[in-house]
Amino acid sequence: MLYALNTVRDSEWEEHEALADSPTISANTLPFVVRVVRTEAHLQEVCDLRALAYGKRMPEFGRALSVPEPSDKARGTTILMAQDKATGEVVGTLRIHSNIQEPLPIQGVVDIPKRLQENLLVELCRFSIKPGYNKTTVRLGLFKAMYLYCYAHQVQYIWVAARKPLNEIYKSLGFHAPDGGEEQWVPLSYADNIPHSILMFDVLAAERTWFDMRHPLYEFMGRTYHPDIQVFRT
Repeated sequence: MLYALNTVRDSEWEEHEALADSPTISANTLPFVVRVVRTEAHLQEVCDLRALAYGKRMPEFGRALSVPEPSDKARGTTILMAQDKATGEVVGTLRIHSNIQEPLPIQGVVDIPKRLQENLLVELCRFSIKPGYNKTTVRLGLFKAMYLYCYAHQVQYIWVAARKPLNEIYKSLGFHAPDGGEEQWVPLSYADNIPHSILMFDVLAAERTWFDMRHPLYEFMGRTYHPDIQVFRT
């Protein structure tokens, strides 16, 4: 069985859908649908994509990802997938770890300040996109799905460990070094021991921050309804 953080109430989903009727909210469709992975068959498709995406740069590590990891079925873990509408193929995925049941994987390599540990935290991991597919669109679609999912569950901070040059992509999405300091690079045992930059993202302040900064993500993330993001549906 695959686990999610919690079950979102029907009223929360209905409220999300009601945004489409707001005169200040535009609606836009995507060429794929984003869902929570709930079956073993979909989990294997996710693993196949991870192996393909990671295997381009790290062949041996990619082969190791071709089968489900223990974390994939752990309590407090949620996996999202983007499925192409035309083919049904999984074209993007990411895994969300929460600190509900146990510390985040990233806490095994870096110290998260105690004042932050008192919040609900998640770690983004195994972000993979099918080579040759529209990477920007899938990346933004999965990121928005993760953001909505975390916001609905009152997650305060998202953490990520990103290798070069992906760290720059995460920073363009609003991630930053802890406490606004310098980027910290550490090797990750669960990512082939390659040095990664440790970054964080404030979920509950994100929309206000994007608005104040006139960030190009603001319209996509906060003022556009995407019916193809279906992470609250069974």
